[in-house]
Amino acid sequence: MESPRMLPEKFLAAMIAVLPLPGSPLYDGDDQKVMDQALADLDLFKQAGVDSIILENDHDLPYVQPPLDEKGIALMTKICSEARKKFNGPMGIQMLEAANITSLEIAAEADLDFIRVEAFVFAHVGGSGIINGSAGKILRRRKQLNVEHIKVFADVKKKHGSHSLTIDLDIKDEIMQAEFFLVDGVIVTSQFTGVNPDKNDLIKAKQATKLPVLIGSGMNVENIADYLPLADGFIVGSCFRKDGKFLEKLEPGRLNQFMETFISVRRNHLHSSTKRPDFP
Repeated sequence: MESPRMLPEKFLAAMIAVLPLPGSPLYDGDDQKVMDQALADLDLFKQAGVDSIILENDHDLPYVQPPLDEKGIALMTKICSEARKKFNGPMGIQMLEAANITSLEIAAEADLDFIRVEAFVFAHVGGSGIINGSAGKILRRRKQLNVEHIKVFADVKKKHGSHSLTIDLDIKDEIMQAEFFLVDGVIVTSQFTGVNPDKNDLIKAKQATKLPVLIGSGMNVENIADYLPLADGFIVGSCFRKDGKFLEKLEPGRLNQFMETFISVRRNHLHSSTKRPDFP
């Protein structure tokens, strides 16, 4: 088993939005351009000093549930493998929509450290339809692949989804079920990408579990100081891009401005706090 690359306290995972992959409607046939864009973003993130990287097939609109296109999976695996050679810190992946086993298999092949999954427990309605809980399948596949060092971070009450099927369940209920089903950490978001989560949801999450609680949407220069004490990790993408929009090009100026603020806020917080979270 591989030795885990440790995520630091109050870590930042910067999101690489990979260009359209083979099989998706917006794919233009240029695999090298897709590779070059992802690695160029990685270089900028390295220069800015991010703690971690997560790669996502965000441009594969509209998203479909698995099985995903085999050529698309192959190219994403190649991109992740090349990124792994260039980045020594923890790296993760999410394959949309809810292609959680695919994410795990790519992570295993490319020596990544974590996956972001949706519908780990219970079911919800996503853009492509009903998405069923996947915890049992993910952890069984992880065991088969002998990659139990790969952490599973699960969204709860995930953005871009309808949760009417579980309207009788509070976010605390979902977190308790996810912990019961052996998740490694939970991710709290708002309803939409780029919008900050409800602080009450984060307070409830920290009350419900000692597992790491991550924020998966809406962090920016203006609010990171308020949110940093409420979570153990932050997945950030939109605010680094032109006009703060999810799928726009990465802007080094916006990235560096955020990182300067984030590092300063984190340093001050850790200096004033002696309590460390129970992070895997």
